[in-house]
Amino acid sequence: MGKLVCMFGVVCFVTSDWLNDLNLPSKLLEYVIRYDPLLKEKCERMGCPFDRKTLSNGRCWGYEKNCSFQNTYSAEIGFPSCKFSNKRRKFFDDADFGYVTTRSHMHEICLSSDKMTCGTAMGSISSFTSKVGMRRIPNGTSSIQDFFKLSSHVHYRYRDDIIQPGEVGGNCAEFNGGLIATNMNERGYLRSWADELKHFVSVPTFSVNYNHCDIIFERPTVVMKLDASIDVVWWDTFSGGFVDAFFGETWKVFTDSKPVELTALAGRRVCFKNVLFPLLARQRFGLYYNMPLEEGCHGSGLIHAFSQYVLYRLRIIQHGPLLDGVRVTILSRSTQYRRILNLEEVTFLSTSLFEDTFIIYSF
Repeated sequence: MGKLVCMFGVVCFVTSDWLNDLNLPSKLLEYVIRYDPLLKEKCERMGCPFDRKTLSNGRCWGYEKNCSFQNTYSAEIGFPSCKFSNKRRKFFDDADFGYVTTRSHMHEICLSSDKMTCGTAMGSISSFTSKVGMRRIPNGTSSIQDFFKLSSHVHYRYRDDIIQPGEVGGNCAEFNGGLIATNMNERGYLRSWADELKHFVSVPTFSVNYNHCDIIFERPTVVMKLDASIDVVWWDTFSGGFVDAFFGETWKVFTDSKPVELTALAGRRVCFKNVLFPLLARQRFGLYYNMPLEEGCHGSGLIHAFSQYVLYRLRIIQHGPLLDGVRVTILSRSTQYRRILNLEEVTFLSTSLFEDTFIIYSF
């Protein structure tokens, strides 16, 4: 049941359940609806906070085909900001929505017999590649991974031997195994999924059912790898168990489901109907990490949109800005090589102008 909302006593609309289900801040909601024909039609039919003119103004995120920079989300909020204007486009391509565009080239590894609908019995493994042809984001439909050899007695972190020959594959009408072989130079636990997919094969007799699978993930699934011990991810080869003391609340931003740890699947044949292996933390030329950026530039619409999304879903409200002061928060690590050595020199924080907060992490 929706409720009537009036904005400034002029524009009234009924908030509907479908708007609440999207759970997005207003600006992001506008962009999502604009480029989804079904949502746009529903907005016009059932009412929403945006008029037809707003939803047809040509604004785009920045990675879509034929999206000019002046119409991007980043341009609307004034990002990126560069000391020299000729560096703006390069910074946008390296650290903003342009980064998505440069990595959206699809190379098919395994195609189903029906390319339009990768059916439940047929496998489809695709990969996005960067300009230099490095395999980065495998996206699979109806694949199987066998974790029989994942022993809880072998529990060191950053293992690269989880998937052995004969333990990963799908039913492919067209299989390009050579694409996997030619991209094996992009190996590394936090760099790529090469070690997990190097043994991928086509299995003509395979279908997603309990004759072939002990566990079936019916819903779209994202497989993640552990970066550091404070992160909470799914592909964790450590036997210490799933701990989310530092990141647990943030999972709620992305899913209503509880994350599943890899060690819980030891000894099982696991099948996915729709699975995504995302970009990893230490890939070559990653987003901000291992990516040389243009000097004199700052501000990314991609990061801005992501931060707004996370803050909104965590229901974090800004208290301020302060009228008579400046709020400063300093995050400091206490480990030997990551602590801030000159905190005592930050004497300006002792003045009444600043409201300062120090947060010390002991890990």
